[in-house]
Amino acid sequence: MPIIPASLIWAAAMATTTESLPPIDGALLPVGDACYAVPAPEQDKSAGNVLRRVERVDDKRLKITIISRFNGGPLLTSRIDVAFPSLRPIRTIEETDSKTDLSVRYRDGEARGTVTGGDGRRQTSEVPLPGPVWDEETIEFVLTTLPLAEGAHFELPVFHFGRGSGVARIDVRRSISAEGFGGSPIAAWEIEGSTRSDMTITFLVAKADRRLLAVEVGGVRSVLGGDCSRLTR
Repeated sequence: MPIIPASLIWAAAMATTTESLPPIDGALLPVGDACYAVPAPEQDKSAGNVLRRVERVDDKRLKITIISRFNGGPLLTSRIDVAFPSLRPIRTIEETDSKTDLSVRYRDGEARGTVTGGDGRRQTSEVPLPGPVWDEETIEFVLTTLPLAEGAHFELPVFHFGRGSGVARIDVRRSISAEGFGGSPIAAWEIEGSTRSDMTITFLVAKADRRLLAVEVGGVRSVLGGDCSRLTR
């Protein structure tokens, strides 16, 4: 009896057919920079900022960049090249203070990743993918391109090289009038998402232009606005 590698058994068990995937319309994703402030406990102060950037590389690719720093800690950067309009990952690079921690390429049904340890040593390995996946770091972008409607539920297969495969469960809870973003209230969707734990992430997405207005997780809220110029110097 032939011996079947465990990695192939795992991939088959987790396999997802393209017919079961929700439609993604990458053309809905706003292109440009968006800065988010994370309020500190002290009034009128910030605990940090998050820059979310979307760039058009060409007619088949977008580049998503997330840069953040909190409480004077390290500068964290993720750069993800994604296919357009599916937003599925092509390449991911994660950095801490401009030093690469992780580099991953997605190709031919597998993810080939190189992890750099604290001692500078690099380790490269391949992981078979269960089918079409989205990079877990891009879910806050991907969900804005779904066919959102009150009560809608979506499940997206996700992958992160350090955490493996998972499923992002996304629920559109209600339609609200969001205030505190300057000017008139904004018609928005309140969306709840979860992946690998019982922790729920709440997103506010503007209906008119699909801007991500706010993200809240574990009682920490990042809100559109603020100054991210120090993150890109």
